[in-house]
Formats: sequence, structure tokens, C-alpha cells
Amino acid sequence: MYDPYLIGAVAVGGLFLLWLIRRIGRRMRRRRPARLSPKLQYYGQTPEVAQARRQEAAKIIATSSTGQIVGYHTVEQVEAVFVDGFRRPEEALEGLKAAAAMKGANALTNVHTERTSAGRCSASGDAVIVRKVQADE
Repeated sequence: MYDPYLIGAVAVGGLFLLWLIRRIGRRMRRRRPARLSPKLQYYGQTPEVAQARRQEAAKIIATSSTGQIVGYHTVEQVEAVFVDGFRRPEEALEGLKAAAAMKGANALTNVHTERTSAGRCSASGDAVIVRKVQADE
């Protein structure tokens, strides 16, 4: 009635055709540029927010990974600051500087950056007010 070899050949041919269609679709998707959702495109911040953060960060005159800054005398320790959720350590450091500047500091000490297991970067440090050491001191 039905030839088993013909049924097998049609099944194998159908599987091959399905495999070929999927392979062509993958190749076409790889050639397209990646599309990000508009909600994720700026990774939580718009260009205006990033520009404002850069302007605040520019107020910080010095940073140090230790408790002192060479050539400066610490006048007052303002507060410990912490930021989280940035893509790169440089962005986290910029966010830390902006947070310190918004609290009235002009320098950061004990700066530490790290990458979380989720791939985000965080930074922490102490916001301080410093003044330049005079030659006669």
C-alpha cells in the first residue's frame, strides 16, 4: 500500500528542508544590526542625565585609592558615597564623583570599583573636602 522507503525519504527530505530554512533565517538575522528596546537603549539614563553627571563629576579635583591625596590636606570628611548599576568601571567612577560633588565634596579618597556577578559595576569611596598644601607648611 504505502512504500516505507518513500515515507522515509519524504521525512528525511522534510527534515533537511526545515534545517535549511532555519539556517538561512539565522544567517539573515546575524547580518542585521542589533536592535535594543528603547527602554534599555540608554541603560537607565538619557544623554541629558549623563551630561549632567559629567558636569558634576568635573567639580572633583582629585581622587585616591588610599586615605590621603598627595599634595592636598584633608579639611573635612563629608560622607561615604556608593553608586551601583553602571556598565563600565569608568562610568561608575564618574557617577561616584558626581555623587560626591552633589554632597559638597571636592575630592574622593579610599576609592574602590568592582564588577558584580550580574555584570554591573559599582564604586564606593569617601567624599572629602581638601585644600592644596602650601610650600611653607
